[in-house]
Amino acid sequence: MHEQFWFDVGQYERHRVEFFFDRMWGRVKIKVDGREVVTKRILFGFRMTERFRFTVGHQERHEVLIEKTRKALAPGFRPSTYRVFADGVFLFTLEGQG
Repeated sequence: MHEQFWFDVGQYERHRVEFFFDRMWGRVKIKVDGREVVTKRILFGFRMTERFRFTVGHQERHEVLIEKTRKALAPGFRPSTYRVFADGVFLFTLEGQG
């Protein structure tokens, strides 16, 4: 059971951001252009929302924020909700697959 999605960031210098969350083991991996930039384990988290911040780009830099919000009951078995921002601007919301 896992949730994953990808999106592109940048106007002139495009970068592919990939997000992967393994619900069984609580492992989060975020890659930019195939290179891991965030690796984290969330097994017994007490926070409802986890935030992942990182910078994308070299000449054209962007601050990316991914907010992962879990369900209150049986979070390992239910999909999370994701909100994605770039440079403080909301991009999209995504509901993980159940």
